[in-house]
Amino acid sequence: MVVGMLAVLRAGGAHVPLDPAYPSERLAFMLDDSAPAALLTDARGKSVVPGGRDGLAMIDLAADADRWADQPATNPDRADIGLAPQHLAYVIYTSGSTGRPKGVMVEHRGLGNLVHWRRTAFDLMEGDRSSGVAGISFAQAK
Repeated sequence: MVVGMLAVLRAGGAHVPLDPAYPSERLAFMLDDSAPAALLTDARGKSVVPGGRDGLAMIDLAADADRWADQPATNPDRADIGLAPQHLAYVIYTSGSTGRPKGVMVEHRGLGNLVHWRRTAFDLMEGDRSSGVAGISFAQAK
């Protein structure tokens, strides 16, 4: 999952983390609301994606691993893909405690600011490790 998220970010895309344990209604809402171009998944993820997703490219990262063998080993240059700080990095959905989950759009600059703050606040140096306090999908589904 981490490799997929970083790959999407480095390619100039935005990701929407989906937890396969979420209820199908929540997953359907998040997919409809965010309208992703593709879904990076595995067999478990594919099995819980709600029906009616015609046109959504589903890429099984485990089963399709051979497709990536000949891809470049380096990251694209940000200037070549036009990536700028104001571009979207990810959309995280609220718990939906007020009725419907709300997608919060986070730009690359906001993510960069968070990383910079964590590095400074915790005096992190190259080689240090730090854990996050929130899961990849951020909020627990009700």
